[in-house]
Amino acid sequence: MRLPSPRSGWRDESIRTEIVSRPGGGVRTITHLGERSRHRYGAAVGAVTPVVERALAEAVVANRARSTSTGVVLEPWAAARRRYARSIASTASGPWRAAFVGDVHDCYGSIDPPIVDRALRELGVPPQPIERIVRVLRRFDDHGVRGLPIGPEPSAVLANAVLASVDRALMGEFGTPSFRWVDDIVVFAHDRRGARRAAATFARTLDAIGLQAHPAKCRVVVDPDTLLEGVSRRSVGTGSARGMMRPP
Repeated sequence: MRLPSPRSGWRDESIRTEIVSRPGGGVRTITHLGERSRHRYGAAVGAVTPVVERALAEAVVANRARSTSTGVVLEPWAAARRRYARSIASTASGPWRAAFVGDVHDCYGSIDPPIVDRALRELGVPPQPIERIVRVLRRFDDHGVRGLPIGPEPSAVLANAVLASVDRALMGEFGTPSFRWVDDIVVFAHDRRGARRAAATFARTLDAIGLQAHPAKCRVVVDPDTLLEGVSRRSVGTGSARGMMRPP
């Protein structure tokens, strides 16, 4: 499919970016959209949200969404985070002796229009809605936004569409419980060897779609109970008041 020209369409000068500090250190770039851009982005992604949602596994906890007449609405963050914590807790108490914890390096910033285009086509989305989304993303790029804009809720839907292939690879190859919270992956395993296999599959699948595993945040855990501490800390005091997207 020929991608739309980056110079066609509207230009909304009210798009701006803001660099903010991360709670755990470092910074992230938040994108604030003007009314016109927010409407176009929401309408374009809202049209494909039902298809993306149907393609996602139950193990995908974060950023479940529904489309509305005005765009995309994400599930409340607190409720989803509690469900995620319960899932990790109940699974960690089972027979699993190891787990792989994965993270995508610069997830939103790395998801460019061609990656979105390819992911949506693989999910069976028709060409016209894809072209509309790609056109919007090209406009954001004109304003200096790299990859998916962090902050707007439709970005969460597109990230889920892209990472759906990672979910399928991990669940299809191992058959052990796995969960994804935005771009954070937990795959339980019978032993350390199984967890290492999950790590290799994670890296290989990301590479195939043009993304990379975060080398400093991917690890094999030999005591899955230790996962509960991190989940508990992050289940309170964070998140979005409007939705549940935790910017990567």
